[in-house]
Amino acid sequence: MKLLHYTSLRHLLFASLLTLVSIPVFYILLNNIFVHSIDRDLRMQASQIPSIVSIIQTPADFQLWKELDNDLDIQPIDSVAFHDKPFTIQRQSADGTDPEDFRILQKKVEIMGKPYVVSIESSLFEKEDLIQTILTIQLGILILLLLGTVGINYFIHKRIWKPFYDALAYLKAFNIESDNMQLPKRLKIQEFKELNHSVQQLSIRVRRAYHSQKEFIENASHELQTPLTVLKFKLELLLQQQDLTGEQGELIGDMYREIEQMQELNSNLLLLSKIENGQFADEETVHVQETIEEVTEDLSLLAQSKAQSIQTDFATPAITLASANKTLFKIMVANLVTNAIQYSASGSTIRVKLTATFLQVCNPGTPFNISSEKIFKRFVRQNKQKGNGLGLSIVQTIARYHHYHISYDYNNGTHQFTLRWEPVSKSTEKASPAIALL
Repeated sequence: MKLLHYTSLRHLLFASLLTLVSIPVFYILLNNIFVHSIDRDLRMQASQIPSIVSIIQTPADFQLWKELDNDLDIQPIDSVAFHDKPFTIQRQSADGTDPEDFRILQKKVEIMGKPYVVSIESSLFEKEDLIQTILTIQLGILILLLLGTVGINYFIHKRIWKPFYDALAYLKAFNIESDNMQLPKRLKIQEFKELNHSVQQLSIRVRRAYHSQKEFIENASHELQTPLTVLKFKLELLLQQQDLTGEQGELIGDMYREIEQMQELNSNLLLLSKIENGQFADEETVHVQETIEEVTEDLSLLAQSKAQSIQTDFATPAITLASANKTLFKIMVANLVTNAIQYSASGSTIRVKLTATFLQVCNPGTPFNISSEKIFKRFVRQNKQKGNGLGLSIVQTIARYHHYHISYDYNNGTHQFTLRWEPVSKSTEKASPAIALL
């Protein structure tokens, strides 16, 4: 959930709770105000009773008073329960419909020498209607205020958090090779100013470190490659000398092979560095079958030197992988096939199987003495086999670069390396490779 939506929902939730709590509180306060007002009116009416009682001299006057004032109920003091304070009762309305609430105030008086209790009443029916109308209006106003504040809060927060989202977009689109995207410099909020400044300083330091490392690796590789080439050339000249003994020739041959391995090691380390630094374009379309056929043809002489054969099994129509790098893909397949050739006995058959979703390279052989978790580690080799221990590490690095998945299994005396091109995780930022069946 986005931060903006999270804060808006929280604001809506707490504002709704506050509204729900405020409505009954408002009702209670309003009801008390109305009851207090009615009680005050009743007391004012009760205060006028003594003056009326003073002019009653005959039973006819008393009867006339009761007939003229319908809001009064006059009963002998011993026939009713007397209340000192105003109280509320519910009884049937005059028209016989729903029961109504009445507010009653009682007062003791003496009429023509006899004690009576005068009850003054006032209907609460109109008060309830008025409260209900006020509550309806208040509820409508609160809903409008609620929606208005939530909407205003959303747009205000959207504007406030814009620099944060700009910084987030900048980090997502950060390219160590280019500096085309810039963060806004004029901001009103101090924290966002510091955030943008920190992000920009961080990107500058990362680019400097990257370019420094890149320059060092390229220079080191170049400086190593040149003397190694010179040494190879001089050893070749030395091997052409006629007066070399057999022992001397063998020593020179060992030196020549060591130099070749150093050159290969240097090239592979430089390749790994370039892959990890993202220095290869990945917008090419790779025709998988064609690439495999090129690799098997290139390695056919190596396989024939061990009396081995390479069989291909293309179970699906032609497959193309979009957003990939053809050179790296070919290196990856070549390393897998070369590894199979190296770790197979003479006369073995290397099988390369291709489906719509995976490429599998299988070869017979004895189990490795290293675990499957370490098999893709750098400089890990089986016994004293040839190679610099970087072939499978390069395969894994290229697979990870393309968001493919490489795995190893050993079943029934067969080594199986499987390369799948479904994305390993959807959280990867890079788009998953597009697969097309032609």
